[in-house]
Amino acid sequence: MSQNDRTQLIPDPQKPSRQTGGVQAPRPIAPAHNQQYHAGGHASQQRNRQAHQQHQQYQGYQQHPAGNNTPNQGPSHARHNAPADKRGAGKKSGKKTTLFVVLGLVAIVYIVGIVAFSQVAYPKTTIAGVDVSLSNASSAATKVSSAWKHYKLTVTGDDFSWTYQPESEEPIVDGEAAAKEIIGHNEAFIWPVRLVESLSGKTNSNAATESVDLDQDVDLSMLSDAFDQKQFEEDLGAAIDEFNDGRSGTFEASSSYDEDAGKFTVEKARSNEKINREHVIKYAEIQLAALSDTVDINKIGNDAYEPLNGTLTNDQIQAACDAANNFLGVNVTLKLNGEDAGKVDGSSVLQWISFADPANPTLDTSQISGWAAEFANGFNTVGSTRWWKRADGKECAVEGGDYGWSIDSDTLAKQVEDAINNKQTGEIEISYSKKADTFTAKGEPDWKAYIDVDLSEQHARYYDENGNIVWEANFISGKPGEDATPEGVWQINSNDGASKLIGAKDPATGKPKYESPVSYWMPFEGNMVGFHDATWQNDSSFDSAESYKWCGSHGCINLRLADAKALHDCIKVGLCVVVHS
Repeated sequence: MSQNDRTQLIPDPQKPSRQTGGVQAPRPIAPAHNQQYHAGGHASQQRNRQAHQQHQQYQGYQQHPAGNNTPNQGPSHARHNAPADKRGAGKKSGKKTTLFVVLGLVAIVYIVGIVAFSQVAYPKTTIAGVDVSLSNASSAATKVSSAWKHYKLTVTGDDFSWTYQPESEEPIVDGEAAAKEIIGHNEAFIWPVRLVESLSGKTNSNAATESVDLDQDVDLSMLSDAFDQKQFEEDLGAAIDEFNDGRSGTFEASSSYDEDAGKFTVEKARSNEKINREHVIKYAEIQLAALSDTVDINKIGNDAYEPLNGTLTNDQIQAACDAANNFLGVNVTLKLNGEDAGKVDGSSVLQWISFADPANPTLDTSQISGWAAEFANGFNTVGSTRWWKRADGKECAVEGGDYGWSIDSDTLAKQVEDAINNKQTGEIEISYSKKADTFTAKGEPDWKAYIDVDLSEQHARYYDENGNIVWEANFISGKPGEDATPEGVWQINSNDGASKLIGAKDPATGKPKYESPVSYWMPFEGNMVGFHDATWQNDSSFDSAESYKWCGSHGCINLRLADAKALHDCIKVGLCVVVHS
């Protein structure tokens, strides 16, 4: 084999060996400087073969019979991987040692913690308001005894607040007993958990448990003989009694409605609840026994208060609130002759909800009817007194008549009730039986154009909407007494022209007292009293304001024929007629 051939059998030192799994083989040793090779020399060939065999063995090869050049990987693997395995085993052994050391240190710390927190209080622990963090029983007792006068207990909840501060000259707290009690509940075997909770403020060693058993016996062993339990109960009870005097203890609509939320709420309803005197005193003593600084009575939930009406549960109150809230969806504007006259919304409905059965609120229809009648009365003007100043400056007043607004309160009540039940929104046109020309404040004239019939002057004037006189004339009114012309605010009921006026029957004869044909008949009080021509009257009588006293009518306004015709020609049915003195 030539030198070149031997060189090819030596792996490239820059390439990983397949047999060593990527570990490079040592660089091959070059022949000695004086080494020579001869093709025909036996000795030389022998030395060459020996050298070649040694070199192959070094590289992981064995000489094989001719034709078989397969490397023998078994011996090579054994020789070259052995050092790598030893190094890996050393690393693993080092890691195990480190782990054992860490675990040992953790165990030592844990044991030290158990020992420590079996004897000292956790951080942020207080006894009677005194910080005893990391103090043992003896040290804690000393701190408490020196600062016991600072202790006070505040009872709060809802709008209630009361503070207990001992007046005794002797400590009411047995510091040593309290310290031992608290440290005894440290649960030292889980001290890491309790320590984290303590530092984070999630718990307090002397805090009461979340679940409170009010039936338990109160253990006041951490208090000294200086504590007067009877006086404590009397003082707290008196504060509770004073607080309860300001609450009804009943479920009421008005006090259950939350204006900000716009609905009935349980929270608002419970604002009427009375504090349960017995339960709160008991809970306060439980907290006092634990030497807590504060007592939040809300932590005992429903037990802190007397049920509304003596029986209602929270679920029942919620159901009642839900039922009441169903009535609050209405939001309608009341319209009268196209103008806003009022509004009905949730706040209006509050006064109409009945809680006679607290758990089942209903609409009180009688209250709605009462409201509708009162509302209508505020807008009804028929028969009411009006005051006004006439265009010529005369100040006038009149009462009576059938002209004006007359709202049907029964119909209005039904309209509102239906609107509430249907949660209606929008507008409701108020139903009325009579209407005026305009909607004004009560007491003011609710007409526009009108005929002013002044009985004291025996003169009539027709004013248009702008106060201009359209027509005027003297007249003769009814005789004083039972035939007197009725005062009031009326309206023209018909304007049919010619008619025959027939009086009431005379009981003696059975015939009408009179039958008077007229050319122009314009009644304003039903069909009994009105304007008409009176050709039977002496013409000069119309010029005297006293004529009605001796030649007056049966109540009608007598006019000259020409004046009656002129009036007939310029008026329409519905025109307002104001008859006054």
